[in-house]
Amino acid sequence: MLKKTGAIFLFFALAATPLLAQLGGESTYNFLKINASPKSAALAGSCLTPLHNDVGMAPHNPALLDSSMHNSYALTYLAYLAGISHSSLAGAWRAGSMGMLGASVVSLNYGSFEARDEAGEEAGRFNANEFAVGLHYSRSIFSSFFSSSSVNLAASLNTIISQLERYSSYGVALNLGARYRSADKLLNATLSLKNIGMQLKPYREGNREKLPFEIQLGVAKKLEKAPLGFSATLNDLQSFSVYNNTQEQDNALNGSRQGESVAAKIGKEFMSHLSLGVEVTPSKYFYAMAGYSYRRSNELSIAEGGAGTGFSFGLGILLKHFELTYARAIYHAGGATNHFGIVLK
Repeated sequence: MLKKTGAIFLFFALAATPLLAQLGGESTYNFLKINASPKSAALAGSCLTPLHNDVGMAPHNPALLDSSMHNSYALTYLAYLAGISHSSLAGAWRAGSMGMLGASVVSLNYGSFEARDEAGEEAGRFNANEFAVGLHYSRSIFSSFFSSSSVNLAASLNTIISQLERYSSYGVALNLGARYRSADKLLNATLSLKNIGMQLKPYREGNREKLPFEIQLGVAKKLEKAPLGFSATLNDLQSFSVYNNTQEQDNALNGSRQGESVAAKIGKEFMSHLSLGVEVTPSKYFYAMAGYSYRRSNELSIAEGGAGTGFSFGLGILLKHFELTYARAIYHAGGATNHFGIVLK
């Protein structure tokens, strides 16, 4: 088992070798990186869950689609920061021996704004919205190497529409995903290459922007004799350097920073890529989740205290024909996001 697990990790690690650095502020359509799924939010942004499948995660990694999601639908709503709202609707269906098909609509509403002219006079109101409509395909393959384990290969094609006041833009994005699941279904590993595409129509002529390309690598393990599952996801693998050292630079200017070892710097970079999650299912009708993101804590904590920044938690209720989920993610001392979801089966 250990040899097989090691081989899977090696395969995914080689496949996820960093390609091109693209981080926040360097691309457009960044709403594509928001995962409104309460399960993902509760697990600090994990791109898979070990105990409970969720068709609502398909827009971020279509390889998570499997036959258990046939004729299921997920509706999510995210009360985001500063009055912004994010919602999504996703569904999945079996396509016989061809595999699984899925579709989704993702929407981000920035709200209504008051417009003013150069003299500061009121000039009406305007709205700002962004949408992504996706088609997803996933197929399970088997081989002698993996024995009775399964590997899903998948792809998503997304059409993106953005309307910000009088400025409009549209583009296309391709998501590619792979998922390994052990024969006993206790081990999962996923690879996701997200937002490979281009801006077809820029907001301003001659100013074509990049999409927020991202590579994610995740692993999840469920204990065989306990209702516990653990997940870990490496985010933004397209770039080695994601650690924000702004606070340390400020300390250095004040003369309070001492030399830092190479090992410490590498450790902070690794932790900045990593998000961790844990799930517990004490009953077949109920489960709870918690997660932690070091990067979120480092970038958004204030000097007076973290106030739980970087932590997240959630819970789910499982009934016969539907599932209710809720999550809360703490971004900083002054605000947190609330995620709501329902899955119809």
